[in-house]
Amino acid sequence: MNMIMADATPAHSAGITRSDIWFEDGNVVIQAERTHFKVYRGALAANSCIFKDMFSMPQPPSAGELDVEGCPVVHVSDTAEDIAIVLQALFLRGHVAAGEPLSIPAVVAFLRLGKKYDIELLHAEALKRLHCEYPSTLGEMDLDYPSPMIAQKPDTPTDLIIANLAREQSLLSVLPLALYRCCCSYSAIQLMVGISGDDAVTTVLSAGDLLACCVALSSLGSTQYATTLAWLNPYAIKFPTCTSPAHCDNIRKFALHNVFFPSISIVGLATWSDFRDDWLWAGSMCSSCDTIAEKLHDDGRVKFWEALPSIFGLPEWCELRKE
Repeated sequence: MNMIMADATPAHSAGITRSDIWFEDGNVVIQAERTHFKVYRGALAANSCIFKDMFSMPQPPSAGELDVEGCPVVHVSDTAEDIAIVLQALFLRGHVAAGEPLSIPAVVAFLRLGKKYDIELLHAEALKRLHCEYPSTLGEMDLDYPSPMIAQKPDTPTDLIIANLAREQSLLSVLPLALYRCCCSYSAIQLMVGISGDDAVTTVLSAGDLLACCVALSSLGSTQYATTLAWLNPYAIKFPTCTSPAHCDNIRKFALHNVFFPSISIVGLATWSDFRDDWLWAGSMCSSCDTIAEKLHDDGRVKFWEALPSIFGLPEWCELRKE
């Protein structure tokens, strides 16, 4: 459903479209691009001191009009889609339900316009969702929420969109995990070309983050081999209490080959249970090896997490958490 277009017929002047956010008894019209929204001045001012100040300033006429249906017209430079999302959240009760996944366009609009217009309610909601899905501690990442905080669509490059948003809004603590997930999902060539979503829009990382990902794709592999997957290194780790040496060695060799050949799979943050289910295809190690490997995997995963920001050229976690 197109949340912006309500009437096919231009509303008040050539090329202007009336939004479906149109309260007949409203007393101010917001114009974003070529779309009008009629809402309540007092309610908008109560949620935003920026809008409150804007309402007190003279507005330029639109196509010779001083007002629309007797209401002053306030011009904004934002997209009509972003304005529609924000106004729906402010004026349509229940549009944003607590605990329900929020769409990516809504997260973007809430964060961007919430900051620009000092709409704390929406800005805080977007930050909460982002920090739940892209946390700055491993413990938070491992929390099992009943449902995602940001709606995931199969054909949408969510992590690229979030990485670009985080960079734009200087939310550096979001970047390590967002960029890591980009590297997990796409090759360097795919990232350079850009990823197309189901809306036919191609998303490309910012130049700096694209370079960081291309460099990180190799260092992520070596880092996970030295940390999370160190137990797969036959020269560094021994299993002295193994009850089936030949069998267990073969399982580890098979897993090592599958992760790193023919191309490197990025699995440094995979939990032990996920890694065992996804990569130990050749069978199970003996109970002694399994216990040792799990401990080494979990300890190495913590080290991998701590190294993650520096892999992408970002400050350490302790600095990122201060933002």
